[in-house]
Amino acid sequence: MNIGFIGTGNMASAMIAGLHSSHPDWQIHGFNRSMGKLTDLQTRYGLQIAQSLEDLAARADVLVLAVKPQGYDAMLATLAPPLQARHTLVTVAVGYTIARVQSHIGTQTHIVRSMPNTPASVGAGMSALCGSAGLPEARRSDVTAVFESFGRAVWIAEGQFDVFSAIAGSSPAWVYMMIEAMADAAVQNGMPRAQAYAVISQAVLGSAQLVRDSGQHPGVLKDQVCSPGGTTIAGVAALEKAGMRNAWFEAVNATLARTKALG
Repeated sequence: MNIGFIGTGNMASAMIAGLHSSHPDWQIHGFNRSMGKLTDLQTRYGLQIAQSLEDLAARADVLVLAVKPQGYDAMLATLAPPLQARHTLVTVAVGYTIARVQSHIGTQTHIVRSMPNTPASVGAGMSALCGSAGLPEARRSDVTAVFESFGRAVWIAEGQFDVFSAIAGSSPAWVYMMIEAMADAAVQNGMPRAQAYAVISQAVLGSAQLVRDSGQHPGVLKDQVCSPGGTTIAGVAALEKAGMRNAWFEAVNATLARTKALG
């Protein structure tokens, strides 16, 4: 498959790296107003540099629009003329709906709205995908392969994107806060900070993987760690007293409220 990237920022670079590793037979093309990043990606991953948007559209079947959201309207207006029915346009922008894209380019081109998160940069991303009406199954599979090259992907209804943004897009920041706070407590009790970060990050990673892979309810897994009258249940009680569960509820709902306010 031929896939083209418009924009070569951090997210596009993570996607290109993942594709280069998992699909070496795919042809990866890129266009950017600045040549510096393109040249670097060409050296590292064999990116083929397009000379213009028209050139990129002529080469690629799937086009990934990975520019800043504030540049979407202008970029879509420029991109609309060379787009054809054979193309699938993948958008990567918070709050930019399929209908809004279609208002710029029409309905002849298939559209996939996507939302990856920042752990994609280490091959552990979680992405949401939603396609325009009539998206062929073969192209759906191609796009899934793109996003699964740097993590996992799930197809959801477009109306669920705001919730996904909160629990997958914003939640890494909250997890980092949790890791930092636990590390502060470890440092207070004599452990070197670097060692604390290494220990806690592995504990969080392993716990998340156990939830994902075991199929067991998180509450069941929690209970398995808590012995009657033991140390872990004492920590659980402290978290409950501090309102930990409600804090997570409030964080998700505050994020959703802000997303809606921004339109």
